[in-house]
Amino acid sequence: MNARYPSSLALLLLLCTARGPCSASPAAGFSVKVEAVGPFGGSVRSILISRHEPAAAYLGTADGRILKSADGGATWKTLHPGIGRRHLAVDTLVEHPDQPGRLYAGAWDLRSHGGGLFESRDGGAHWSAARLPGGDVAVRSLAISKSAPHRMVVGTLAGVYVTEDGGAEWREVKPAEGGFRNVESVAIGPRDSNVLLVGTWRLGSRSRDFGRTWAANSRGMMFDSDLFSLVFDETNQKIAYAGACTGVYRSVDGGASWTRLRVLRDTYVIRTQVVRIDPVNPRRVYAGTTEGLYVSDNDGLNWRRLTSGRLTVNALDIDRRDNRKILAGTEEEGVLRSDDGGRTWIPSNTGFSARRVARIVAVPGPDPRTLTGLLSDGDKGGFYSFDAQRNEWIPLPSRDNPGTAILSAVALPGGLGRLFGTPQGVYRERAGAREWQKLAGTIGRLAVYDLVADERSGWIFAGTSQGIYRARPETLDFRRPAGYRLLPRVHSLILSPTSPDVVFAATHMGLLRSSDSGATWDILYSGLPADTPVECLAVDPTDARHIFAGTAAGLYESKDGGDRWHEVPLGSAGGHVPAVVFPLPQRSLVMAANRTLAGVWVSEDGGRQWLRLDVPELRSPVQCLAPDPTRPYSFFLGTESEGIYRLEWGDAGAGRGGLHADRIGSTRR
Repeated sequence: MNARYPSSLALLLLLCTARGPCSASPAAGFSVKVEAVGPFGGSVRSILISRHEPAAAYLGTADGRILKSADGGATWKTLHPGIGRRHLAVDTLVEHPDQPGRLYAGAWDLRSHGGGLFESRDGGAHWSAARLPGGDVAVRSLAISKSAPHRMVVGTLAGVYVTEDGGAEWREVKPAEGGFRNVESVAIGPRDSNVLLVGTWRLGSRSRDFGRTWAANSRGMMFDSDLFSLVFDETNQKIAYAGACTGVYRSVDGGASWTRLRVLRDTYVIRTQVVRIDPVNPRRVYAGTTEGLYVSDNDGLNWRRLTSGRLTVNALDIDRRDNRKILAGTEEEGVLRSDDGGRTWIPSNTGFSARRVARIVAVPGPDPRTLTGLLSDGDKGGFYSFDAQRNEWIPLPSRDNPGTAILSAVALPGGLGRLFGTPQGVYRERAGAREWQKLAGTIGRLAVYDLVADERSGWIFAGTSQGIYRARPETLDFRRPAGYRLLPRVHSLILSPTSPDVVFAATHMGLLRSSDSGATWDILYSGLPADTPVECLAVDPTDARHIFAGTAAGLYESKDGGDRWHEVPLGSAGGHVPAVVFPLPQRSLVMAANRTLAGVWVSEDGGRQWLRLDVPELRSPVQCLAPDPTRPYSFFLGTESEGIYRLEWGDAGAGRGGLHADRIGSTRR
């Protein structure tokens, strides 16, 4: 059976007017305000309700973040700096039973077998790495004895470790015939701390002497069961439960043997990610599965489902002060909260987003709006429009979207409506209507990453997965020009503001330029890195010969219309630049994103001096940028794993608040 891994983070597709990168800090004269605007929700890997601090709760994510709530899970705020490891999945959050503010986080690296155990003694404000004998091993679970809290056990992919002095020293424990591997779950006896349970990707073991000797305890379990969750009844140590890929199991002899419980009517098999016992009523047991959340009120004899069967529940906790309050961490929907013992549930994600944003689409036209589309978003359909009045992303009904991700948009001249590029062709939205019509022909089988309309030449250009197409707005019959030989993947298109026939294309082959409205194309080489994809382009609105190109190897600049290029020095490393944009008409303000170094770089003077926005809240790599079409000086930043932030640009002397110059760095050239 396969072990429990998170599904890929929900991928948002939103359009960028351009995309970008750059470098670091001090400048003066302005301030910025950064706000997380969602879409909220996403994958929750672990969740914890504090037993010591009223209304406090914590959650762990698949990108190394730990968030805290001070209002019972209604709103969330990322702890900074946290554990400081962006590539770790925080699958374990445990609070010390006797010491308020003392927390443990277990994490594992998505790219390797590494990870670590982290400890905080101040409620998550600061974290330090624990020194396990195996080094930076992938920690999958941790348990602390309720009766002897100086005793703890940690399960990792490399083995099992125990401490008898509160974590000062750890030692490995293992069966006589060899070490443990691929440990997914552990439990320690609440009354007799000598009893340990270990669950692996293939059944488990039990110790009655705190790890000195071990015995297999798989009797009653299906062969090759992955044991994801183990828990003892705190009031009766003979009772224990296990959640596995093959279902839910109950033990009446302290985990020595097991009986499989029938959660579903027609089968025992249900992939169970987490099992929790109600701390007030131990006869009530909850099972979080890939088919929703279930509860039994009679020791697992009968079960009923509390949520939609389409939910995957990864994590669960029940408030010890009031067992009617429950928090559930899901794979796509984020946090669900119940205040009535599971009878009703509400999304509880304000401030928490684990969405991967690839593009942000600013839709032009008489009713400008910003759209996003999710590749994976449960049963919502995946499409959102930003509502400025409500300051949130609103799911669009199916009649208002084409049923596939939106990659680009353009307003047709003459009030003929709008075109939307998608992974499956081009869709047209006629003026005054929200009905979508797919265009016929070859264009309908291609991914369309960018669309631009040139009213001077009368062409609509489409950058696709197989080259550059063009059409007249009257017919919308997209075709490649006769004799066209290049078939690059086209990421971005821009028009020269002063030369009517000049078009630039950023492609996986490099930078292309046409001087005859797309009939023929030349590859530009001078100064650009060889064999490096160009991902985005931006033209200075005050100087049409001044162009920036964001590439996989850094940011490049041309001051002669694209004939010659040089790299923009961005400190110690150039990095991957997926977005660059001049966001304001007739202004030399430039914004750029850096996927490698994370964050946003800004220049107010057309690129002579660059300022890195040093925003603690913004640590995820930024993948795209787009102006808010409804608010001047407001921009959307799409990130790799934290959804979308809105940045409002202001004058530091105007009293708009925000992040001031002393938190911004600069690179001069």
